Amino acid sequence: MKPIDPRLFRYSRSSRGFTIASVVIALLGAALTIAQSALLSIFIVQAFVEKKALNQIEIYLIWIAIIYIAKALLSYLTERLAAVASSAIRRELRFQLVSHLLSGKVDYKNGPAQLSLLATKGIDNLDPYFSRFIPQLFIASVIPLFVGIAISTQDFISGVVLILTVPLIPLFGILIGRFTASATDRKWQTLSLLSGYFLDLLSGLQTLKVYGRSKYQITRLKQVNDKYRQETMKVLRISFLSSLALELIATLNVALIAVTIGLRLVNGTISLQTGLIVLILAPEVYWPIRQVAAHFHAASDGVSAASQIFTILDRKDPEGLIKIKKFDQISWSDLKIEFNSRAAVKIPAGVIEKNAVNLIVGPSGVGKSSLLQILLGYQENYQGQVLVSVDNDLIDLHQIDKDSWRKLISWMPQEPHFPVASVIDCVQCANPNLDRYELIKQLQKVGIELSELPSGGDTQLGTINEALSIGQKRKIALARALIKPAQLQILDEPTASVDEISQSKIDQAIKEQTSLGKTVLVISHRSQTLLSADYVLNFAERVKI
Repeated sequence: MKPIDPRLFRYSRSSRGFTIASVVIALLGAALTIAQSALLSIFIVQAFVEKKALNQIEIYLIWIAIIYIAKALLSYLTERLAAVASSAIRRELRFQLVSHLLSGKVDYKNGPAQLSLLATKGIDNLDPYFSRFIPQLFIASVIPLFVGIAISTQDFISGVVLILTVPLIPLFGILIGRFTASATDRKWQTLSLLSGYFLDLLSGLQTLKVYGRSKYQITRLKQVNDKYRQETMKVLRISFLSSLALELIATLNVALIAVTIGLRLVNGTISLQTGLIVLILAPEVYWPIRQVAAHFHAASDGVSAASQIFTILDRKDPEGLIKIKKFDQISWSDLKIEFNSRAAVKIPAGVIEKNAVNLIVGPSGVGKSSLLQILLGYQENYQGQVLVSVDNDLIDLHQIDKDSWRKLISWMPQEPHFPVASVIDCVQCANPNLDRYELIKQLQKVGIELSELPSGGDTQLGTINEALSIGQKRKIALARALIKPAQLQILDEPTASVDEISQSKIDQAIKEQTSLGKTVLVISHRSQTLLSADYVLNFAERVKI
C-alpha cells in the first residue's frame, strides 16, 4: 500500500476532511517551530552575550511560553482530531466492506476466516495508521520543507548540507518500507491461516474428538502459531534495525551541521545568533522524518489489511449490464471451471424449463454445486455460456445485472443459515407482505408444526445452542425459499434429513409452486428424491416424465 492510498478518499468521506485538517495543522506547526527557534536564539544572545537586564528581554520569554502552549494545544488538537477521524473512517470502511460482501461483488477466494479477520481486527488495526502515521506524514512533508527554507535563508552552507543529507532518510525509509510491507503481508497471511484453523477446530470439535484427531489438530495449530510468531519476529527485527539505522543517519547529519557551524564560529565567519537558529532548527528537520518510519512500522498491520480491503472493494460489476424483471428459460453449454487446488469441473449442457419442476441428479463431484454457484451469481470465473431467454432474446448471464437477477431467485442451501431471530421472523423476511396465518400455513406444508417447537413461532434461530434438529432447520429454510415471490426457486437437497411423511408433504409443496407460475430447480444425489419432477437432468440425458 502507498503511504496514502487514493482509494481511501474514495471509500471514506471522513478521510478527506481529516487530510485537509492535517495539512493545516502541519503548516501551523511549522510556523510555530520557526518562530520559537528565532525567539529562543535572540533571547540567548541578549541574555548571555549582551548581558541585558531581565526586564528588557522578558517579552521574549513571554512569547516563547505562548508558542510553547500553542504547540501543546496544537498537539492535543491533532490527537483529538485523529482519534475522532480514525473512529469515523474505520466505521465507514467496515460498513463499505460488509455492504460489498452482501452485494455479492466479492472475490470468493477470500475465505470466511480471512474476511472476518479483515472486517474486525484488520480494520481495528488501522487506528495507529490514522491516528499516528497520517498526521506525522503531513508533518514530515511540511515542517522539514519550511524549516529547511528558514535555515537556508539564515545560512546557505547549512542549507546545502540539508539538501544533500535529508533525502537520505526518506530514501532509506522507502527501501525499508518495502521489506516491512512484504514481511507484514506474510505475517497477515499466516494470521488468516491461523484464524481459519481456529474456525475449523471449533466447527468440527465433536468430530475431531470422535475420530481421535484432537491431538493432531492441536499439533497443527501449534505449527501455524509458531510460523505466525516467526513472521511477527521478522517484522519486529526489521522495525528495530530500521529505527536504529534512521536514528544513526539523522544523528550524523545533525552532527555534521553542528561541526560546520562550530568551525565557522571559531573563525568568526558566522554570527552566534545565526548559528543558534540553525542548531535549534536542524533537529526539527530530521525528527519528523524519522518519526514517519517509526509510525509506519506501528501501523504496518493496518496498512496491509487496508490494502486487502481495498482490493475487495475495487471489485465492481461491469458497466452497461442489463436489468431484467422476468425470464422464460435458462440453458447452458460447454461450462468448465478451473481451480487452483483441484481438478477442473466440466458441467454437461442442460436446460431449465419454465413453470416446471426441474431435477438435477448425479453423484458428488460432477458439477451440481458448481452450476448452482454460477446460477446464483457467486461464481463468475467459468468457461462456456449460460443463456437466459427473455422475450425470445438470449442474454448471457455475464451481461445481466446481478442485483436484478437475484431478485428473481430464491434459494434453499444444504446448510441453512439464519439470523438471530424467531422462526416466524426468519421466514417472514423472505416475504414481509405475508401475514402470520399464511406463514404458519406454509410451514405446515413442509412439515413444521409450531406447537412442536420449544417456544412455538418465537423459537430463536441463529444462536450457537439451537434447540432444533437439522431436519427442522432445513424445513424452515425450505419454507423461507418457497414463500419468496421469486420466479426461480433453487432447492439444494430439499428432502434430505426428513422422514417419509415430511418428504411427501415437501414433494407436494414444491409441485404447487408451478401452478403459481414459478420455476423450480432441485439439486439432489438421487432421482427418487422428488416424485413431482417434470424434468430430470442426470448430466447424461434429459427426459420428460
